[in-house]
Amino acid sequence: MRLKMILVLMLAVIATTTSCSAKEPSDKGTSKQVVATDTIMHKAVGDSIYRLITNAKKVEIASLPLQSDSIKQTITKKVSSKDLELMKFIATNPKNYLKDTAVYGVFMPQFQAIYTLKKAKVTLKYDFGLRKWGIFDAEGKQIAMFDLVSDNMLRFACKMFPDSQFFHELLLTRE
Repeated sequence: MRLKMILVLMLAVIATTTSCSAKEPSDKGTSKQVVATDTIMHKAVGDSIYRLITNAKKVEIASLPLQSDSIKQTITKKVSSKDLELMKFIATNPKNYLKDTAVYGVFMPQFQAIYTLKKAKVTLKYDFGLRKWGIFDAEGKQIAMFDLVSDNMLRFACKMFPDSQFFHELLLTRE
């Protein structure tokens, strides 16, 4: 009886000292970042333009003069690094890539953003009156045209160009 107790006790000690454990990964410091792509935007504009907009290192915005105003000039600004992510967030809204409804008016943009990644450039032009926006290549050729579903880019334009009376009045009529 005593021998059985000693044997059971020894087995218990051996079992606890030789328990299994999970192996730690050899590359603890490197973690693979998983990037989820927006399939709606990706399908609408293609891989190259999707990457250019989402990975742009530099964005230059411009307040374009109205066609009826002959003395106004184009005002351009570089987007700061803190506003760059906000700009990308607004530009990549999946709802803006869903449809292009036919409207009876001429597309005359009042705001544009030039996204630059290395040597590649793409321009997004916005006509807030028609509620349309388009994607244009470096030569100015239209790639795609879509409907604006929100006034977020108009709000951003008001923030970046506080002296623009047109943007502020247009935003006030929408709210």
